[in-house]
Amino acid sequence: MQTNNPFDLILSRLDQLQTTVNTLSEQSQQSVAAPYADPDRLLDLTEAAAIVRKPVGTVRHYIHHRNLPAIRIGKSYLIKLSELLHWVNRFKDAAETTPAELSPMLANRKRYAKSSIQLPKKDKP
Repeated sequence: MQTNNPFDLILSRLDQLQTTVNTLSEQSQQSVAAPYADPDRLLDLTEAAAIVRKPVGTVRHYIHHRNLPAIRIGKSYLIKLSELLHWVNRFKDAAETTPAELSPMLANRKRYAKSSIQLPKKDKP
């Protein structure tokens, strides 16, 4: 009669799990690197939102109000990956080159802010 050590069974299953986890992590790293390989690839709004890490509605707002280049097809938009990355880098470069001064809007807001002067209260008769 042969008795199997239960710890040997546990260790063998742990080894199987580890090899499975390793293969899945290698596959996921390859699938993440693949989309960036083709700069002329067209992205839909959900893919562009995942790259920019913003909601889809925000990406749609960027298309309408911040000149994010996109192609309208029916009711949806397609964005070229290279143009999206160029648009993001343009904002990043602009943020690095702007001086630490106040913007004109904030300067006016500070200039015309309500003063903290309090009027004297009238005594009630």
